Amino acid sequence: MTGGGASQTLQGDEPPEFDLRPARLDDFEFTRRLYIASMQPLLTALNAWNRDTIEAAFRSYFDLSEIKIVVVNGVDIGWQQVSITEDALCLDQLHLVPESRCRGIGTALIGAIVADARAQKKDVTLSFVNGNRAHALYRRLGFNTMSRDKTKTYMRLLTTQA
Repeated sequence: MTGGGASQTLQGDEPPEFDLRPARLDDFEFTRRLYIASMQPLLTALNAWNRDTIEAAFRSYFDLSEIKIVVVNGVDIGWQQVSITEDALCLDQLHLVPESRCRGIGTALIGAIVADARAQKKDVTLSFVNGNRAHALYRRLGFNTMSRDKTKTYMRLLTTQA
């Protein structure tokens, strides 16, 4: 999969070419570390960080059938998790290592999920921890806020409207 030119990166460059590969059991530690590193500062800012709770949540979320590893030049740089419901593709997780952020990769990954959802006549849903700067990206891509609670915002992109 290539990054494509639909995104705007900080440098204005095209996103690097990347591949998605199915996750394996030996990816557990990489995905866990990246998840914890991404979540800890956000949840700490909301006074909601509890390592035991977050570790248990991660273990319950880790489903190999839904996870793909993002690879650039043979190096694992992130992961995404997409589940499927009757009416939506759910972007449950999207985490990139810090040096791979703001390069258009996330935009390209979400664009591919949206294209898949349109082909399946489904919407796309996602949620994120409040304070996550990706909120601006999701709004730019057309997602609308459906609800919000103390720690999370829930969004939906309607792809099935006539």
